[in-house]
Amino acid sequence: MGTKPRIVIAVICAACVGIAFAAFADEVRSEADRQRSEAMARYGGEVVDLVVARHALEPGDVVEAGDVETREWLADLAPEGAVTQEEDVIGTQVTVPAAGGAPLTKLNFRDATEQQDVPSGHIAVSVPVTDRLGLSQGTLSGSSVIAYRVGADGSHVIATDVVVLSMPEASSAGLGTQGTLSLGVLPEDVSEILSASAADELRIVLPADDVEAIPDEGTPSAPDEVAAETADVTGESA
Repeated sequence: MGTKPRIVIAVICAACVGIAFAAFADEVRSEADRQRSEAMARYGGEVVDLVVARHALEPGDVVEAGDVETREWLADLAPEGAVTQEEDVIGTQVTVPAAGGAPLTKLNFRDATEQQDVPSGHIAVSVPVTDRLGLSQGTLSGSSVIAYRVGADGSHVIATDVVVLSMPEASSAGLGTQGTLSLGVLPEDVSEILSASAADELRIVLPADDVEAIPDEGTPSAPDEVAAETADVTGESA
């Protein structure tokens, strides 16, 4: 058999495989629609169109057209605040995670700028979010973080008892920033936090729950042992 017939046969086989996959996909889709229709018939009630996540959506994700689809849902089983129009969520940032296949609700897009109550003994401080701040957009309100000051002379901890009160919406970013971050800070740390932020030297880190203390990363002082040994050597030389 020549090369040309083989190519023709290969193309025909590939086309057959493609048709078979398409038929299988249609069959799976038809079966899902049939099961949904049976469930609706079994439960009865009015059917509504809801916006559903095609896959899991995490805090900080901005919804795109391919992330959602519209499906029929029993009105009696629809969650409170369910979204019914895709255009209402496309381009909007997720603040509460959503599972794949689940209807999206207003809760998934609640205003992230709504602050938590300021913890007792703390003061609410707002600082601009920049690329250098170091805090992930997906950080949740209520997270405990640690503040560093990073400058020409090195880095050092300036506050360890800091709570994230609110993260900015993606659409709230101003020129050169990504919005405003609200923090709960102890009174004695406020001045240092604001000063470091104004100098663009503020860095925020999110420690794991099992981290008990963060060592100061500033310029280390010379150990006493070295100083003592130096004195001994000097004495012997004299």
